[in-house]
Amino acid sequence: MHRSTRGGFSLVELLVVFAVFCVLVGLLMPVVQQARETSRRMQCTNNMKQLAIALHEYHDTFLAFPYREGGLGQHQHNGGPMAPYQRQSGFISLLPYMGKHALANEIEAIGMARVPWEEWKPWQTPIELLLCPSSNEHFAADTIANSNYTFCSGDSVDTESLDPRGIFGLVKHTTIDSITDGTSTTLAFSEHLFPSHSRDRANVNYGSEPATPAECALTFDSSNGYAFSHDAPGNRWTDGGSAYSAMNTCLPPNSPQCAYASHDAQDGFYTASSAHPGGVMATFADGSVRFITETIDAGNQGATSVATGTSPYGVWGSMGSKSGAEYTPGSE
Repeated sequence: MHRSTRGGFSLVELLVVFAVFCVLVGLLMPVVQQARETSRRMQCTNNMKQLAIALHEYHDTFLAFPYREGGLGQHQHNGGPMAPYQRQSGFISLLPYMGKHALANEIEAIGMARVPWEEWKPWQTPIELLLCPSSNEHFAADTIANSNYTFCSGDSVDTESLDPRGIFGLVKHTTIDSITDGTSTTLAFSEHLFPSHSRDRANVNYGSEPATPAECALTFDSSNGYAFSHDAPGNRWTDGGSAYSAMNTCLPPNSPQCAYASHDAQDGFYTASSAHPGGVMATFADGSVRFITETIDAGNQGATSVATGTSPYGVWGSMGSKSGAEYTPGSE
């Protein structure tokens, strides 16, 4: 008489299968993560292209680009104290061209009476177009909605200037005709990463006045934590102050930042940053979007900013200035 037996796996065989499974997962995870980042980066690129379209539609309407910091309308700063509403960012002016007509109408009705740091319902409205899906950590001190995109003020620490080296400044309109370096080689927007516990380089070192990018890099100390209570980069899409809405092309992408005082509308080194491995996305004045690597030529990091002429900060610096008489090759 034959007895039937049920076959099974031994403990050793199960361990071997489990080990093979773990190896396969280990091999596949980087591929999956890379595919996810590729998708997120494509969405970020699309966001920045849409912003470029909005920017050009605004220019078609008003024959100039909006202020980075200056509020709605076409008023001019008279040299006296700034009105609180003049801290409003250029994104507010771009709302109708970003498809946010209802929000734009609500803000236009009484928005000039509202400061951009007030926790007012329209300011608290999230705008998906202003968020890069790769940057998903944020520690904010208020409930105003966020933005990962930032206006290029040029290749100078004078981000609060009435006459910026770049396209966007304080109560300053720039026209396409004034971009003599060429729209395809002059930056309009880039990114800034939300401050988070895992990405200290997005933090800002406040209170010192480094004269050069190299000095800024040396004074930065990530162990100090978040010295500025608002965790400014990425917070307040409404606020045109440099800490919230400006970037300059002095230090290469994903380098430290240094503001000149513990205040959110001060000159300083405001560096482009992102969660994309190895660099940042950047929108140029012609509407093109390109990836700029951390290793791009940033020239003489020991040089002070210049008011006129060629940028001392290499290819990266020349992308920031709108009329520095530089020749800028394609993205690095």
